Amino acid sequence: MLESGVSREALVDAVHVCALFNVIVRLADALGWEIPPPEAFAARGRVLLESGYKLRTAEEIRAL
Repeated sequence: MLESGVSREALVDAVHVCALFNVIVRLADALGWEIPPPEAFAARGRVLLESGYKLRTAEEIRAL
């Protein structure tokens, strides 16, 4: 990898991303998290397009 031009820093970053992904997947499996249905992703997508990642209050969510 290093001979092909990838820096050590980039390799370390890639290892960290892989390790964190592995932890997240294991936690999700252990805690029984489910993948939301496509409709939930679509609804959340509309909210993200409207307001970005700003967290809303409960009142703001009920008003939608």
